[in-house]
Amino acid sequence: MNALGIAWDSIWHHRTRSFLTALGIVIGVFAVVTLTSLGGAVKTYVNSKFSGIGANLITVVTSLPSSGSHHGFGHGGGRNAFVSVPSTLTPGDLNAILHLHQPAIATATATIAVPDLISHAGSIANNASILGVTAPYFGMQNVSFEKGRFTHTGIVLGSSLAKSFFGKTDPIGKTVKVADTAYPVTGVLKSAQGAPGSDPDETAYLPLQTAMALSHQSTVTDMVISAKTAQLVPKAVKEATAILLKRHPSHNFKIETAQEILSTVTSTTSVITDFLAGIAGISLLVGGIGIMNIMLVTVSERFREIGVRKALGARDGDILVQFLSESILLAFIGGFLGTVLAGIATAVVGKAVGIPAALTTQSVVVAVVFSIAVGAVFGVLPAMRAARLMPAEALRTD
Repeated sequence: MNALGIAWDSIWHHRTRSFLTALGIVIGVFAVVTLTSLGGAVKTYVNSKFSGIGANLITVVTSLPSSGSHHGFGHGGGRNAFVSVPSTLTPGDLNAILHLHQPAIATATATIAVPDLISHAGSIANNASILGVTAPYFGMQNVSFEKGRFTHTGIVLGSSLAKSFFGKTDPIGKTVKVADTAYPVTGVLKSAQGAPGSDPDETAYLPLQTAMALSHQSTVTDMVISAKTAQLVPKAVKEATAILLKRHPSHNFKIETAQEILSTVTSTTSVITDFLAGIAGISLLVGGIGIMNIMLVTVSERFREIGVRKALGARDGDILVQFLSESILLAFIGGFLGTVLAGIATAVVGKAVGIPAALTTQSVVVAVVFSIAVGAVFGVLPAMRAARLMPAEALRTD
């Protein structure tokens, strides 16, 4: 405790220099803790959103025969832009899955992206997506209706799209245009609040056959199958594969589950977070070197103090502990300040982007332990130099 008291007195006596020395640790800990905390928050958010749309969903997309890869998502629309071959999936494939009794499959839907603009009274929604779907789509994607319903003759609007066109006016019964054809609005969805995939709030939904006619397509973008339970997903995959292989002997399709997609997303997020945290960690190394430099200066300034203490009976170990304690305390203070700032930044950024984010106990513990380790490692050389000074040599120093 006496060594810590002396260390604190020295740091406080040179508080401006001490703060500037610890700044490297502050910045390093701040960057590492903030990035890891936000990365963890993103992974938790993605997990919760994918759980919200159902862990029992299976996506079927076109691929090269017996090869190729494609990563689909729960929400349809626009994914086929990444496929290098034309889609071969048809409404007949969907009907085969729906009408042949399969114990593990609950229902299925198909989607098609419509490459047209939607407008109302001369106002065009340039950022809106138009998607052709079947009735089961909304229940499978856990999207609820605020008013109205899906029919085979009208169009359903996402909440944001409905507000941009009609404001507070009830849109049911009003018309919007897609490719110069007017469609009556039969339903408006509740806000999905940033569900993964295409944004449902900015999407218009047409009946599948209507959308296919608009797009002049005989194929669909993809299909989404719902297993009866999450535990039955592997069996549902086998059932769907068996049906589709009869219709597509060349195996020009790919089946992915929500768990596989989620695993890919979370592992990618982890790699990016770890990479950025590693880069940010370089500033901790710089901060440690700064502590070592200033502690070497401190030892040089306090030669006489060291000589007096040794002349009065202080052992080499006592001197070593004194200066090592100062280095560790300096790093700890920097780590503490960096963690506090990281907590504030994490909360602010999380609120700004709409993701619940906060420091985890693990990140705080790692930050504190790492700060102490940096102080200990980079404080050893100056402390050993101080401990090895001979009393006579130290006392001769002006």
